[in-house]
Amino acid sequence: MKIKKWNLSLIFFWISANLIALAVMNYHERNEKQEKTLAPNLVSKFSSLNYQIATPAYKTPITFHARLLNPRVIEEHRTYPLIVFLHGAGERGHDNLMHLKSLPQQMALPNWQEKFPCYLLAPQCPKGIQWSSPADSIDSSRELKKSNLLDQIDQMIAEVSENNPVDKNRIYITGYSMGGYGTWSMIARYPDLFAAASPICGGGDPNSVSKFVHLPLWVVHGDADQTVPVTESRKVIEALRKAGGTPQYYELKGVKHNSWSQTYNNPAGMLNWLFKQRKN
Repeated sequence: MKIKKWNLSLIFFWISANLIALAVMNYHERNEKQEKTLAPNLVSKFSSLNYQIATPAYKTPITFHARLLNPRVIEEHRTYPLIVFLHGAGERGHDNLMHLKSLPQQMALPNWQEKFPCYLLAPQCPKGIQWSSPADSIDSSRELKKSNLLDQIDQMIAEVSENNPVDKNRIYITGYSMGGYGTWSMIARYPDLFAAASPICGGGDPNSVSKFVHLPLWVVHGDADQTVPVTESRKVIEALRKAGGTPQYYELKGVKHNSWSQTYNNPAGMLNWLFKQRKN
């Protein structure tokens, strides 16, 4: 009886800690993005994807939104990489817009499209849940009924890859903060789907690293991060290296939570590396 009460206390503490962490991430990320606006001419380059899902957080079914950016020019008989982008807690919602403010909007700019021609899939996590939350597809036209929001993303990736000239050996995933956690979770859940991944200022389960020890990784965290402690990345990197992995890990000196802007805005850095990765 005492053991059961102790286990329940641990579960309650874990859930409470996660809710507090999400609230803190949401607050800081919304403040950091207030100055950055959406450009209508860039938003218009994205098509909308919509899935009907059921989740315990909502009494009725809701729409799981996403945006898809196409390469500026699609050449015949050519395939293109696909980047899957997972935003942070501050961009959750139902407007299918907020999550475009960072990497998606940047990749829609002509100079970035010319340098990195690709598809970019940006789902928007609904309010009140996170990337690993339970969610079932209720669309009867889709064959697989999934049980997790990450599974819904996997289904999106499959459909986008089937309906467009996507190079299936060059599917990449990146995300920051809550999306950094989501990136770690996604590669643990689907270790053979991606050619490379870049989780930024997030954290993962060190016990899951054996699943993706083969995967090329570019991991970034600010060493002054007060929202998601840098130890969240350190402990996964340590476990990976012990398991034989060779992740590229960068701690940004004096940088707080926003380590993604510096990472994404450098054309010779992570993105340049990412586009060189290919599944064997």
